[in-house]
Amino acid sequence: MSIPEPKVELRTILDEAFEIFGDKSEYVIKAPQSRAAANTAMGWKNSNLRTEMTRLLRRAGVSGWPRLFHSMRASRQTELQREFPLHVVCSWLGNSPRIAQQSYLLVTEDDFAKAAGVA
Repeated sequence: MSIPEPKVELRTILDEAFEIFGDKSEYVIKAPQSRAAANTAMGWKNSNLRTEMTRLLRRAGVSGWPRLFHSMRASRQTELQREFPLHVVCSWLGNSPRIAQQSYLLVTEDDFAKAAGVA
């Protein structure tokens, strides 16, 4: 499986992995002990996703970044916002337009390039 280029949708990567590995695993990340401990009758608790994500990034040769999950959520909110109305994206991601505008929507290098008339 190749390392994806930027802006490749996750679905494309998962479909490629499925083609390579077939129906061998129900889960993207194998960690049955973590799932068993975290999936309680009251919902998901104490799952320590940051530690697991950092471990996976290290194995992939990618260094982490500050505010790991917040940054991923902000990036995705910004990408989706370019194609879909704010209320739709907020419904999908489970936040409000006010929170999206305050905390998640980003100004990107593409925005500056477009404003400067650079292709």
